[in-house]
Amino acid sequence: MFENFDIGTLVMIVLAVIIGIYLHRLEKKEKSDPLAALYKQYRTLSPETLAATPDGELVRAVVANVMAKTDRRRPDVYHLIPLLSHGRVAVYSVWLICHELEISDMEALLRSPSGRFLEAAADGFSLIGAAACAAAEDETTLREAIAAEQPLSLCVAYIRDNPEEFIDL
Repeated sequence: MFENFDIGTLVMIVLAVIIGIYLHRLEKKEKSDPLAALYKQYRTLSPETLAATPDGELVRAVVANVMAKTDRRRPDVYHLIPLLSHGRVAVYSVWLICHELEISDMEALLRSPSGRFLEAAADGFSLIGAAACAAAEDETTLREAIAAEQPLSLCVAYIRDNPEEFIDL
């Protein structure tokens, strides 16, 4: 039965099986990865998507949209900044700094890749109306300003008021 197969055909069959298994596992992994699902859901933001997204999910939708524009193997948003709208940069940077300060201190933030976003976050705080956050000069003052001004809620209002800055054409 196998006398008609040469070694090249056998190698091709084995490679096809290996590639099939790899693709199946990759698809299975993407289906089980909640971030991948979120990125896929918000890969493209339309006026309808923004309008239909609840306030409690809106900032996450914008962040997922920004992250979906990165290389998933090396997701570095910083190199995308020149390509993003001012609003997207502001919301992403504010979200990033607020979340980084929830899990670490300013010293760790400054040492991390997220520290590169502090200047953009300061601009973002100003843009969304969080003046005390933008003016904060140390960790304690910034934490107090974040607690008082709730910049992530201000981001929701900014997105609702400026949808054109978040829509993918």
